[in-house]
Amino acid sequence: MSKITYSISSLNSILKKARPSQVCIVTSGILAKKLKWAINEIKFSNIKTVLIPDGEKAKEWEELQKLLAQFSKLNLDRNSIVIALGGGTVGDLVGFAASIYLRGVRYVQIPTTLLGQVDSAHGGKTGINFLKYKNQIGVFAVPLVTVVDTRFIRSLSREQIADGLGEIIKAGLIKDKSILSILNKETLNSLPKSQRLDSLVKKSIAVKLSYTEKDFRDATVRQILNAGHTVGHAIELKYKINHGRAVILGLIQELQFTESLGLSASSVRINLVRLLNHLGITMGKKMKAGWSSVIHDKKITGKTIQFPVIQKEGKSKMVELDLNSLKKFIEKV
Repeated sequence: MSKITYSISSLNSILKKARPSQVCIVTSGILAKKLKWAINEIKFSNIKTVLIPDGEKAKEWEELQKLLAQFSKLNLDRNSIVIALGGGTVGDLVGFAASIYLRGVRYVQIPTTLLGQVDSAHGGKTGINFLKYKNQIGVFAVPLVTVVDTRFIRSLSREQIADGLGEIIKAGLIKDKSILSILNKETLNSLPKSQRLDSLVKKSIAVKLSYTEKDFRDATVRQILNAGHTVGHAIELKYKINHGRAVILGLIQELQFTESLGLSASSVRINLVRLLNHLGITMGKKMKAGWSSVIHDKKITGKTIQFPVIQKEGKSKMVELDLNSLKKFIEKV
């Protein structure tokens, strides 16, 4: 697994030791202006900057081609280092591009969103969307280092905080219920400036790493991290909403499903809804997953699906379920 550091300034000693021929920062135009303070903290004599689109539109085949062309135009070589500065979409695209350019150049993750800091920047997953389905093309590629600097969080909007909380709540539900206890002392407004933020981020990362270090290739226990994502990804694609908010909706609906099978305690879903209300996260209109998206889930084999089941807060397991039972549930939600 890659090294984690908790301050951008600490990246300088890592770069000095790595002795790259060039450093290329890849970020969006909006972030390049907004995060000048962070870029200025990276001290290297030969830094280039490449701009990509914001959001999910960055994770398209055409954008990958454009980015690789920029790498070539800048004459990046095998000794170069590419820095992904941005949220999860930036990290996914840039990590993938770095891993296939010249058969792989070193890259650094600097996640600037709460979602990126607690989830997507860890575990080595990279990739792009394809044929309108999430993360259909990609590779596992571990970054040289992941920089988790919570100063980025203090300037995020309420919606961006809610987005990150989707994965944090999931981490609490599947393994570490102390995360849920901390969240019950916070709200969307208080969290960015809270003294508990660093602890919350580190606990969430620890949950992620506890699975990825055992199952890097995502073949067995790592799939528990997919709780809320079977339904959540399908909702995200259909309604074009933020990933974390889609995961929350996915968690609620998947808990309803596993409750109906007697695999989850009803108190888990009830307490989750209560926590969301306490935090100030409103879910809005009812959203329903499209089955055509669900059947592209990576956990499906034939007529069964390996499904993450949250038995109670902090305890979960993988269960093989009949795919048709999930289809019937989704169709009647």
